[in-house]
Amino acid sequence: MAKKKNNLILIVPAFLLMGMALGIQTKELFKQTIIGLIVGIIVYFFLRLRNKKLNN
Repeated sequence: MAKKKNNLILIVPAFLLMGMALGIQTKELFKQTIIGLIVGIIVYFFLRLRNKKLNN
């Protein structure tokens, strides 16, 4: 079987873009973009920690 690529870092820009889309709809672009970035970073570190625990 081929080794699975670890594209976990792509979660951060995905949340950033979701925050921007929500900000455009609610007319609070900067605020929602920052919230999306923060949530993306938190989710990234949480999933990275979980993957380390599962592999050990």
